[in-house]
Amino acid sequence: MTRGAIRCAMLLAALAAAWQPSKAWAAEEDTQFWLNAFATGKIAEKTTLTIDATQRWRSDQETGADQQTIRVMAEQQVAERTRIGGGVMLFDTAGLTEIRLHQQAIFTIGRIEARTRLEERFFDGADRMELRLRQRVTYNQPIATEWRASAGVEWLGIMQSRRADQGASTEQWRLQASVTHRLSKYFDVGAIYWHVIFPRGPRPAQTSHIPQLALTYRF
Repeated sequence: MTRGAIRCAMLLAALAAAWQPSKAWAAEEDTQFWLNAFATGKIAEKTTLTIDATQRWRSDQETGADQQTIRVMAEQQVAERTRIGGGVMLFDTAGLTEIRLHQQAIFTIGRIEARTRLEERFFDGADRMELRLRQRVTYNQPIATEWRASAGVEWLGIMQSRRADQGASTEQWRLQASVTHRLSKYFDVGAIYWHVIFPRGPRPAQTSHIPQLALTYRF
């Protein structure tokens, strides 16, 4: 077995060990596991197409039932350090559907990447479209040959709620960390951890622990 394969096996073992859901936890805390698959590549000069799908295993509490998603997104390099893009995403949660459109701009300075994303969210049975703003900052760091790591924080704010009787609010904070290994010219594998905090006013915040496995194919 090659050294790269050994490292990859250790990476997956660590990810599996991190997923330890417990029914003894209070309702304010839950553990999920997400499997992410990506296909990405250039379709024109300075333009990239990405298609991704996820299976999200979630405890059936406040976070809801298991969820499946699929998304199509295009990005274009418009300046040396700037990309813009947009896409559409479909969510299915126990038969309930969300359709999500988004537009975004990404700015890079060295190893720091800042993303601003605006989302229009359409839910079954909602009073109206929900409008959400997302601001994320990520630091990316090479750590060895064919290995890289990243860490970041993201704020998600509701500008217009799907419910007519609710106003703007902070929906969640995401603390993110990942390690990715380039297996070949075409394939990457990565382990991701998200610590997600959902503020709930005077009530204790809801917290989700979300280890993830990401598989990426580059065409």
